[in-house]
Amino acid sequence: MAMKLLKLLFILSITTSIVSAASSANENNEDNSILGAAWSADENKEDSAVESHLALPEGEETTSSNGTSDFMLQNKYLICDKFPQICRRKSTPGPDCCQKKCVNLTKDPNNCGECRRKCRHNYICCSGHCVNPYVDPLNCGSCGKKCKNWEACLYGMCSYA
Repeated sequence: MAMKLLKLLFILSITTSIVSAASSANENNEDNSILGAAWSADENKEDSAVESHLALPEGEETTSSNGTSDFMLQNKYLICDKFPQICRRKSTPGPDCCQKKCVNLTKDPNNCGECRRKCRHNYICCSGHCVNPYVDPLNCGSCGKKCKNWEACLYGMCSYA
């Protein structure tokens, strides 16, 4: 009797898991079909139509608490390799598109001056060039901090010692 009860509980739990998995799969397929329609509709638009679609009237740009534009959050299917205009918005890290991400090629140490150009350890990206802020007299300690005439930059400080 106990063995039959265990078998019945086992079959019941297996059936429940299969039914819940099937119902969640149906919900995901509905979401994907909506996204797929958005992709195919956007691929057929011309550049001017895309630009007008991306443009918001002045003053309507809102940002969420983490600094991401609500417009960007609502349009997750818009990525910068297809629509580089989205990187020019105020809420993005920079105006350039590298590896489907918006970056600033003048400051980003992982994309310094061009995509995928990484600065070495202890180097920073200043105006698109990797520099060592510990010894560079034109960028001593940080970008653009110049040492006075004939002063050396050591440990990120002008005329150390």
